[in-house]
Amino acid sequence: MAEKKERASGAIFLEEEQKKDAEAQAKAKEEKQRLLQRDPLGILGADRFDLQAADADIEHLLRRTLQEIEDEIEAELQMAGDSGVEKVNWLEAQRQSVLAVAEAKKDGRSILPTSPNFDPMLFLTLAHRHATYGELQDSTSRLSRKTDNQVERLQNLVRENFPLFIKCSEGIDVFAEQNEAQADGDGAGDGRGSLDARFASLDALALSCADQARRSFKPLLDNTNEVRKVQSALSVLQRVAPLLQVPSLMRQHIENGNFSSAVKSYRKVLVIDRDNCEVDLLRHVREKAGEAAQDARNDLELILADSESSADSLLDALRDLGELIELLEEEGENGDGAGPADKLATPRSSGQGVMRPGTFSIDRHVICVRDHPPALACLLLQTSHFRSLVEKAISVTEAAADRVFRGEGPDGGSQNSGGGSGYSSSDGASGGENSSSQRTRDKRWKFDVLEVRADATLRAVGLAKDWLPRLLQIGLATQEAEKRALARNRRGNGGAAAGDEDTDGKARDPKRGRGKSMSAHSVFSSIVSPALTRLVEHVAFCSLGCANQGSRYKITSTFGRGSADRLRSILKSPLPATQTAKCALDLAELAEAIQEANEAMASIRPPGKEDSKSHKSPLERASDLTNDAVIMIERRVCIYSFDSCARKCSISASGSGLFDGDALLQCVQKLSDDITRSDECSKEIEKGCLLVCQKCCDGLNGYVKDRSDAARLRVVAECADALNTTLVDVVREVSYLTNDQSDTLEASLSSVISTLEQEMFDVFLESVKRNVASCSRLGLIEAPPEDGGRKGRDEVTTFPPYLAASFLAIVRCRAQVERALRDLKRSEGTTYQFMALQTASDGVVENICVDLKARSGRIRHSADVYSIHLQFLIGALKKYLSDDVLSLASDTRRMLLSASSGSRGKGMGNGPEGLTALENLERLGRVYMICLGE
Repeated sequence: MAEKKERASGAIFLEEEQKKDAEAQAKAKEEKQRLLQRDPLGILGADRFDLQAADADIEHLLRRTLQEIEDEIEAELQMAGDSGVEKVNWLEAQRQSVLAVAEAKKDGRSILPTSPNFDPMLFLTLAHRHATYGELQDSTSRLSRKTDNQVERLQNLVRENFPLFIKCSEGIDVFAEQNEAQADGDGAGDGRGSLDARFASLDALALSCADQARRSFKPLLDNTNEVRKVQSALSVLQRVAPLLQVPSLMRQHIENGNFSSAVKSYRKVLVIDRDNCEVDLLRHVREKAGEAAQDARNDLELILADSESSADSLLDALRDLGELIELLEEEGENGDGAGPADKLATPRSSGQGVMRPGTFSIDRHVICVRDHPPALACLLLQTSHFRSLVEKAISVTEAAADRVFRGEGPDGGSQNSGGGSGYSSSDGASGGENSSSQRTRDKRWKFDVLEVRADATLRAVGLAKDWLPRLLQIGLATQEAEKRALARNRRGNGGAAAGDEDTDGKARDPKRGRGKSMSAHSVFSSIVSPALTRLVEHVAFCSLGCANQGSRYKITSTFGRGSADRLRSILKSPLPATQTAKCALDLAELAEAIQEANEAMASIRPPGKEDSKSHKSPLERASDLTNDAVIMIERRVCIYSFDSCARKCSISASGSGLFDGDALLQCVQKLSDDITRSDECSKEIEKGCLLVCQKCCDGLNGYVKDRSDAARLRVVAECADALNTTLVDVVREVSYLTNDQSDTLEASLSSVISTLEQEMFDVFLESVKRNVASCSRLGLIEAPPEDGGRKGRDEVTTFPPYLAASFLAIVRCRAQVERALRDLKRSEGTTYQFMALQTASDGVVENICVDLKARSGRIRHSADVYSIHLQFLIGALKKYLSDDVLSLASDTRRMLLSASSGSRGKGMGNGPEGLTALENLERLGRVYMICLGE
């Protein structure tokens, strides 16, 4: 019975365990199905999305996707009034993304993850367009196949199966209790022992499995340990990687010329204690970084000593070198030992070895950069280069002039076609061809020498314009460094005496042998000022040759003192007009550059005199010399310009009868654009204007020779136009140009032009007087009529010939003046036409009156007719007649009236018959009256 009960209880227990296992399996399967039903990647959807089928029809799926999005946009637009347009914008952005994917056509792209042409964007677009970001992120984590997260996976396994582990633990306890109860009921210890045996066998199996697993996974575990060790080492190396990479980074920055980055990298490695560091690798890194720093210092010193370095690169090098020297001195690495070979360093003699690092020789001047602060050393090097370039420019000009004189070209090529060695005639030369060629060469070398002088001027001015701003920037940087050093000295603790300190504020090292440092002002005074003065003298000598007459400025010869006499005479002669004008522009640019530099020198003062107002700039003498040279050459430019304009205007005046005042005006305007010291050239400008006007007048005088009155009237018209228009414009431009210093110019020009105008018009008026004198003669006096005067009274029905001739002469004079002079007025305000008509009218009336008085005895029988003619003449010409002529005409008419009263007739000069005759005479002479009318 007991056995049956035990079997029944065991069967019940087994059934219960089976039920529990079935429930657990069903629950696990349900959980698995639930997890599988999530399908966050959308692979197991209802439509059974097949990647292979989709990969075969990508274009169709893209078109369908675009169509679906467009349908959704249309649907949302219809509902835009209710839900807004945010979803429409989102759909439009999605549509643009799909279009970008569709337009990015690539050969063989695929959405299969196993394909080598797998396109992720295309895969997400076609397979997971509706998946959210959270779902994609969760799916990505589930697809992870990392091998180094075993602990995490074990923890997750425990968390997920913890209820199952608890149930197994409880089942083992129940099983043990049941076996103990069965053993107690049977009264024997076999139950416990069998259980222990089972557990022992299980333990043995577990140990066997563990041993087998250990043997199987030992290489993997060893590799894992090695990996962990390597990872630990890598983590350590990653922490110190910035320090380990410093030497190579510094080398790269030095090769690229990025010294500021090299200095920053060197700062990082200074955290390594060179004396107390126990890590050999870090000490090695520190040593290599120090070597790279010394190389950077040498390269920076080379930049400071290079004459082709730009001003910006020099200033950057000064900043970087100053920071690097501070770091090296703080660490005690002064770098005075021998370094890499210096391309500018000059080796000493074999007995003395090689120069110290940072020592450079420039035109026999040896400068050690490390004996001075960086800024001062750079200033010394660059000023030495400037001094050397000035001397080189002078020597190059002298050599070029000597080569030209010897018959070679300025660049060294021979210019002689006959094989001669110079411009002197060669021995044995014969024939007309050789003589002509020799004469041509003798003339040509002079022009070549003048061209060499002009080119030398241009090069010297370019040298000054390039180097002065460069030196000033370095000088200002040096001045700022001196101020900072002085401020550090004042803030110091007094550990070093003031006399034992360098300009950078640090105590002078007696081993280094530094003396008292120079200042920026002393460098400019001792090096820059003499070199610049010599350069200005060279420019003045090349562009001027010799000083102007009466000038206090003396030209100093900078080269050619030992040359031949013919060459020296060309070197000291003025340049032609074209080259003088070109050199004048160059000199003006030089003066402007030196003036700007002189003004900038106000910031560079001697130490201790920063606030002094009596400070004199070292460049003051060079500035004064340049201004004197500019004034002198611009005066020459004025003389040459007005001389050329005078020749041009004289030719135009003598050939065409034109007073070319526009040429004079253009000349003055061009000078206002070309010269910069116009107020100093006021006398030359005034004399030049007078010269041009005088030449024009002389040319016009030559033009009217052997020509008619029309030519004189043309000259008068040209002079009148010049006085009324051109002269005013010229005087105005000259006043602007000379700052109202030419007060007498207008009067002088007016006097010259008015003299010619008055002379020409007076000659014309004399010609008019002669012409009207020959036209205003009475002619023959006829005998008295037999009918007692009736016939004489009827003769007024015809216009008298002498009056017709006189009026024709006046009308011709008017037409001639009107055509030539139009309505021009003289300076008195009277028109030339009125003056000509007045002269012609006075001449006609005066000649007629004189002739009537001379023939008064023979014209008694026609006195009344002549009185009517004279009255008509007075009435027609009264506006142009002078007072004296009017008085003469009135006396003559009274004489005729008195003669007519004593004759046989009654006289009709004052009666009705005389009035009728006068009206008839006016009617007959209407054409002449119209021609004389205004």
